[in-house]
Amino acid sequence: MDISISMIAVSALASFVACFFSALAGGGAGLILLPILIISGLPFINALASHKLAVGFIGIGSTLRYAREGLIDWRIFWWNALLGAPFVVAGTLFASALDQNLMLLLAGCFILLMAAVSWLKKSSGLQHTPTIGKRQVIIGSLLLIPIAFYSGWISVASGVFTTMIYLYLLRFDQLHATAMTLAANGLVWNAIGAIAHLSLGHIHWEIAPGLVFGAVTGSYLGAALGIKQGNRFLKQVFLVSAVISGAVLVYKAL
Repeated sequence: MDISISMIAVSALASFVACFFSALAGGGAGLILLPILIISGLPFINALASHKLAVGFIGIGSTLRYAREGLIDWRIFWWNALLGAPFVVAGTLFASALDQNLMLLLAGCFILLMAAVSWLKKSSGLQHTPTIGKRQVIIGSLLLIPIAFYSGWISVASGVFTTMIYLYLLRFDQLHATAMTLAANGLVWNAIGAIAHLSLGHIHWEIAPGLVFGAVTGSYLGAALGIKQGNRFLKQVFLVSAVISGAVLVYKAL
């Protein structure tokens, strides 16, 4: 298909906006970027591939900013990134053999439930008291495996699940949880999906530079705003993002 100048501009702007808010909420870029790319005229597979390319670079901008503030625990980063990587690949390979609607419904309901718990528990995500023992690592590993599989399979809102692990299991505050999710999922998990689509030729190279530029700059500036505003602001953004993510997933499943 022919790629117009307006489509290049729209895709770059959409990538910037989606990755800016994703850097604040710890995920959810696909809820903004994917529909806009489809509406702009891209076939679904090319829109999905373009979305993967953008979020594959979201970790660069946000991680650079968060790392400057010392918000990345690199030991936990490698645990999250490397443990999940093979299951992201598995989710991509087995996507066609699974009941997508059922998983969308379950994922959406779980996100809405956790958002309600977080809203009722006013203090969650406001204090950084990391608890990382053998028990937390084992439970976290068992949770990361299906989340990584889901990330490779459906992708949308997978970062919300990872952020919840940091908040409720490892007792990170909202700022550290967001930073860790954007770093590990963005730099490794999303990059795997982007590379797969690149190898399959699903990405139109005319829009790739704008997508990458929008993702890097949007995620960097979003991270900078999150650091400036602090935990209470980030928690509000996260809750709104989680409710929207959960509702959209349930709607798609029904």
